[in-house]
Amino acid sequence: MDGLTPETCAECGFDATRWRVPDAISLLDAFGWWWRLATDGIEAADLNARPQPGVWSALEYGLHSAFVTAVIRVGLASILAVDGCHLPDPPAAAGAGDQPVSGLDTTTVVAALEREAQALAALARGAAPTAWAHRGQLAAGPVQAEALLLHAVHDATHHQWDVSRGLAAIGAGTPPSRGRVVQISTSDGGVPKLAVPTGQVEYDGLVGDRQGDRKHHGRPFQALCLWSDDARRELAGAGHRVAPGSVGENLTVAGVDWASLRPGTRLQVGSALMEVSFPATPCQKQTRWFTDGDFARLSYERNPQWARWYAWVRKPGTVRAGDVVVVQPSPNVAG
Repeated sequence: MDGLTPETCAECGFDATRWRVPDAISLLDAFGWWWRLATDGIEAADLNARPQPGVWSALEYGLHSAFVTAVIRVGLASILAVDGCHLPDPPAAAGAGDQPVSGLDTTTVVAALEREAQALAALARGAAPTAWAHRGQLAAGPVQAEALLLHAVHDATHHQWDVSRGLAAIGAGTPPSRGRVVQISTSDGGVPKLAVPTGQVEYDGLVGDRQGDRKHHGRPFQALCLWSDDARRELAGAGHRVAPGSVGENLTVAGVDWASLRPGTRLQVGSALMEVSFPATPCQKQTRWFTDGDFARLSYERNPQWARWYAWVRKPGTVRAGDVVVVQPSPNVAG
């Protein structure tokens, strides 16, 4: 975290060079939302269940993530305030031992996650631009402010990945199913995106696709945009001029119960593995496709079955029109 060697992770795909400070703030602001949607409707017993010995339950990961985020915030506040400050050694993190911590309350854990993530986001939002180059000193070596913020993002999102695999392993959350890719779509910015027969999926999205608005798009957790062809057909049947790619999605997918999707749902498409992150916010550029101009009908809050979803890329690969979409492929949850 010295600011010289970017932090990377071969397991979850994190690469600090793909992140900007505003991206980190955006992710932290929405962190509680991710956890609320990911755990909605799942029994507390399942959220407290360990997928295998020595691997934490979803709520244990949540409690740990809230604690680590708080510790990082305290250290980051010191570094942003005083360049060259000396930092105390962080407390040792507990591991997943043989004895599970049971009976954690979902509402309490999610509230702690949201509180700590938003506090860290507020600290980062208020920092002077020059302060991100500040360094603090640990016994193990220097810690740069920006690198520490991005480490917080890596820690938080890696544990989202852990939670996703763990819940899939115990059969909680989105049920396994299969669909197919109707269309792969790219553009040089804006909508509609146009069909391509094959797409190469990298950690930052489809090769050849570009977002014209980098303020609201193009973050690592927005690498891909997914939409249901079944939803599209329903809307087209009501007279709206929606075609594959018209609302800005990269992959138009048929045969998946769209309303069952939630953050953390994993999708194997071709040789690529992706993971649902957040519902996509409707955009006024989509107005033209609707007979009444009401593009907000695509919002998750109004119609989850019609909403588009953003996704991380967890494993790059090649996707083709007609490929099978495996919802919740068998996970590897070994820690």
